[in-house]
Amino acid sequence: MPSLPARRVRLAFCDLAGDWNAEDNYFTRALRRGGYQIDACHSPAEQPDFVICGTFGHDFLQYSCCRIQFSGEDNWPDLNLFDYAMGFPLLNYGGRYLRLPLYALRDSWPLALQKHTLPAADFAARKKFCNFVVSNDFSAVRNEFFAALSAHRQVDSGGQYANNLGGPVADKLAFQRQYKFSIAYENSRDPGYCTEKIVDAFAAGTVPIYWGDPEIKGEFNPAAFICADDYPDTPALLAALDALDADDAAFLAICQAPILLPESRAARYQTDEAAFRFLDGIFQQGPHLCRNQSCWGSIYENDLRYYHRLAETAKQPLLQRLFGRKA
Repeated sequence: MPSLPARRVRLAFCDLAGDWNAEDNYFTRALRRGGYQIDACHSPAEQPDFVICGTFGHDFLQYSCCRIQFSGEDNWPDLNLFDYAMGFPLLNYGGRYLRLPLYALRDSWPLALQKHTLPAADFAARKKFCNFVVSNDFSAVRNEFFAALSAHRQVDSGGQYANNLGGPVADKLAFQRQYKFSIAYENSRDPGYCTEKIVDAFAAGTVPIYWGDPEIKGEFNPAAFICADDYPDTPALLAALDALDADDAAFLAICQAPILLPESRAARYQTDEAAFRFLDGIFQQGPHLCRNQSCWGSIYENDLRYYHRLAETAKQPLLQRLFGRKA
């Protein structure tokens, strides 16, 4: 990253995960390495120049400054409400959007990049067949595959959903390292929607069984994982897993395949430079607004404020699901 003169920015965060550290996170570290001094603001009253907003609430509506959305969920950026956005979809929008998948922010990402360098003995020592770590039942496709594979072979479920180990595991990666395979199915299916599930499996040195992003082979090396889309039906996929489990040489080959090819889309996220350059470009322009501020933009935002207040006051389940449920 280039060495730049120190610059100062007043920056706030809101509507992000509960464990988000506003003082020390992926974005603040990238900015500080790039020469920024950050004045952390914790409320609209502190008048930040910019606010980075997640999708787990509506506090962003209280900020009149420049809003930058970051979403780790399968939703498209709303550039009527936000001036800039970062997220999963594969799109361009006049410099106002950066594709930045959630896995790039994860501690498991550097480990995943080194997966193929593990010694062969590490892979050979794994005797347990397959694991599954999921916290919800949102995906019928995922639920059905887990049930089918569990009826065929033993699958240890260490998450909150369908747990068969007596409770959720404390350390996901430590748990996954015991297994040859990991079910890495997404909550939903959208081009570009590739989360930490496959990356965590790579980081643990297991072979991911993946379903979700239909363009996943552009994201990661197809030789490094099992893609459910390659099989006409579940029985064919189960047969392929049995064959790979029984063939030590073939299993080792997939374990030792690097997760990235030179043309892999994920290669651009090996450093945080893309995020830095995106934010730096925004900050250099100053805290001006480019979201929709026309009469229709105001109506749209005011309608959202109204429905959010209604959900908060009346506690109506439907409105809570529409505007407040974590994906």
